[in-house]
Amino acid sequence: MRINAFVPAVLALSFFSASTQALPTPQHQANAVELLKRGGSNVVDALVNLFVDAETKVLLDACVSLEANVCADVTVKLDASANVLGGLVTANVDVKDLEVSAKTAVDADIKVNVEADVKAIVLANVAAHVKKEVACVCPKLDDACFKANAHTLVVKIVALIQVDVATLVAKIKADLVANAKVRVNATIKDIGVHLGLADVDVHAIIDVRSDIDAHLQAFVDLCASVLVNAQLIADVAAL
Repeated sequence: MRINAFVPAVLALSFFSASTQALPTPQHQANAVELLKRGGSNVVDALVNLFVDAETKVLLDACVSLEANVCADVTVKLDASANVLGGLVTANVDVKDLEVSAKTAVDADIKVNVEADVKAIVLANVAAHVKKEVACVCPKLDDACFKANAHTLVVKIVALIQVDVATLVAKIKADLVANAKVRVNATIKDIGVHLGLADVDVHAIIDVRSDIDAHLQAFVDLCASVLVNAQLIADVAAL
């Protein structure tokens, strides 16, 4: 069996930029670290857990629609011909069932990959972002500072999370065709033998619609609008 995969889609990566905050001086950072070591870890841990819990729910909820949209944006078309009568005749082969199986497998992979990327690229960094901004904004870990700067803390931490969200969507788009190609080829190999033909030439066309740019941007915009919320700010102020 010969398998050829043709991918005509040419994707343009979207690049996102985010403003960076001024970093504290080395001495300021050192003092903050010492305060954390001396007993403020409970407050920081509480803040980390608060953000991880809140943002995990928001991001995973948002990813449900993202996964559905990205799956809809990817199309898989197969056509096949077979040599019969010792190669004297070339016959078209009906591969609709195989096409459906390949698309189903691609969709399953998209969902798994998106969720894995969300966890590895975004959620895995939330704790570090929280600790960085706490050390910068409220290095003494005092209640008064948290109450006065709850909104500032949330906004600064979410700004860092948004940078990771931009990295996430760029990776999803960059990897989409390559991952789909691998899955389609594997599916053809697994199921193609059931066509009952010894010499089948299967061509796969994997296309990504331009709608994907709008869907990825919608996810970025949604995250920007829901990651900063009144309840989270109130919870930070109450620590």
